[in-house]
Amino acid sequence: MTDINGLRSRLLTTQQLLGRGLSSQALSRSVEARELIRIRPGFYVEGDARELPRDARHLLSVLAADTALGCPVFSHSSAAVILGLPSWGLALRRVVVSEDGAKGRTRTTNLTAHRTLRLRRDDVISVDGLRVTKPALTVVDLATSARRDAAVAVADAAVNSGLVSVPALECALEQAVGRMGIKKARAAMVMVDGRSESVAETLSRLTFSDYGLPTPETQANIFDTHGNRIARVDFFWREYGVIGECDGFGKYFDGADSAETRRRLAREKDRDAELMALGYRVVHWRWADLEQPWLLAERIRRVLFPVAA
Repeated sequence: MTDINGLRSRLLTTQQLLGRGLSSQALSRSVEARELIRIRPGFYVEGDARELPRDARHLLSVLAADTALGCPVFSHSSAAVILGLPSWGLALRRVVVSEDGAKGRTRTTNLTAHRTLRLRRDDVISVDGLRVTKPALTVVDLATSARRDAAVAVADAAVNSGLVSVPALECALEQAVGRMGIKKARAAMVMVDGRSESVAETLSRLTFSDYGLPTPETQANIFDTHGNRIARVDFFWREYGVIGECDGFGKYFDGADSAETRRRLAREKDRDAELMALGYRVVHWRWADLEQPWLLAERIRRVLFPVAA
């Protein structure tokens, strides 16, 4: 999770910069030269903030908006980022804030989306000094407004991390009755599986469903004939003796040096050999495969249902 307090210390105001001896003209020149980034009127960060991850850059905008707008309630995609939930597929161009109102309305500016919805006092929590919608409400807000895949990925992560329980999600859905997008939200929440450990695993499950593949067990333990656990696998089609593994980039290369990477790949190869020795077929896929889900589904289908020679 991104360190919000660490990012807060990077935020610079016009007053602070002028206090350092910069004139208004010098400040404008620094922005033009890309030495400073103007986040919103009156708020800046050093130019190297361009190298920060997408979520961190959005949080800088959130922190600037928090001061500029007088401690609003952050919701939707901004709430997801504050809560440390995945932002894959979410729009982060604007900061999103909400206030209580009888009718669901949205007013947007270049920097901020202002939403009106039924917002009770106990719907709001504080995270590192920021007012934000509770995890369950955040998930439902996104389920009503974001694309299904992104909404399910957020919900999976929220349940997997323990931020929210399935009953709490169901309660939040009930409280959202009558809101625009509630039918879409219900359909998305049916797809939630808190055992998914990454966005890639969530997208894999949705691919299986969309293309009519049998539903596998998730995070299944595989044992040898002596009852010793050999592996915990991402997906297991027990009836077909097929194991599916979704290999995210970080599984092997998350900052590891070349020697550690080779060890991880060797362990994976040895584990696959043990699984195949037990009679299982193992199929791997990567993030790039998820970008062409129809091809991935067809490849898995061929493994599940091989054509007899």
